[in-house]
Amino acid sequence: MTSELPIPPIVLPMFCFPRCYGTTVPFSGAKERMGPRVAHFLRMLIDEWLPPAVRERQPFPWLVKLWLGARSLPDFKERAFTMTDTQYIIAYQSLGGLSSQRESDITENQIEWLLSHAGYKQRSLEIGPGSMKLANRLREQEHDLTMLDLGFANCQSTNRMVVGVAERLPFRDKSFETTIITYVLEHVRSLTRTALELERVTRDRVLIITPRQRYNKVTFDYHLHFFYSLEHLASHLPKGQYHGKSVDGSLCLVWQVDNGLHGETMDRQSSNSPSRT
Repeated sequence: MTSELPIPPIVLPMFCFPRCYGTTVPFSGAKERMGPRVAHFLRMLIDEWLPPAVRERQPFPWLVKLWLGARSLPDFKERAFTMTDTQYIIAYQSLGGLSSQRESDITENQIEWLLSHAGYKQRSLEIGPGSMKLANRLREQEHDLTMLDLGFANCQSTNRMVVGVAERLPFRDKSFETTIITYVLEHVRSLTRTALELERVTRDRVLIITPRQRYNKVTFDYHLHFFYSLEHLASHLPKGQYHGKSVDGSLCLVWQVDNGLHGETMDRQSSNSPSRT
């Protein structure tokens, strides 16, 4: 087994809403939280039925401000790629509003999909463990689990938590048999760097979940990247084998990393499953 490299001193928040790699910031007085399936449905409804002429005019931007908090940045999507690390951190730390009442993005059906591909007794990395819903289930399947997050606020003493970012994973080459990255790729500033890092630290497979979403200038999130199909998502990844499906409205992709240990073919789970070598 390989050991972890030193942890970089600066980390960058990369998740939507007031979350630290999926961890919800407490909202004063919040008793009920929006379930992930409701959130996915509302996102689909807004993306499919509201044209830009409506989304980019009042009162829609005001509603986004109410959702993300008074200190949110309406032009974040334009500014994020030129922000310094400190500016980027402050932008995420400033989020609040009604969005902090949301639960984790991941649904039970998506967890079941992940578990079906994660196998048993694997050395695994989960990027963005959030509420630990998936992490606890992976331990039931006897995974030797490491989690990467932006801080230790959501860390329990029994968790192996490392601070870092997806663009600069603080692990040696091929440290993990399986890497799981859910609801993260849409937030990173460099898709290329993140994909290369995932390939570098993973020996067998990377399991990816992202929202299925079109680009819109004004949205109820800080998403920087938008994936509208499995083929589109797979086109951003380096060489390897791919297959996947849509689960509860999100794109779920298995990326079999090309490390010279696998053959040329693999099973597909849907007629729309992308595959490249």
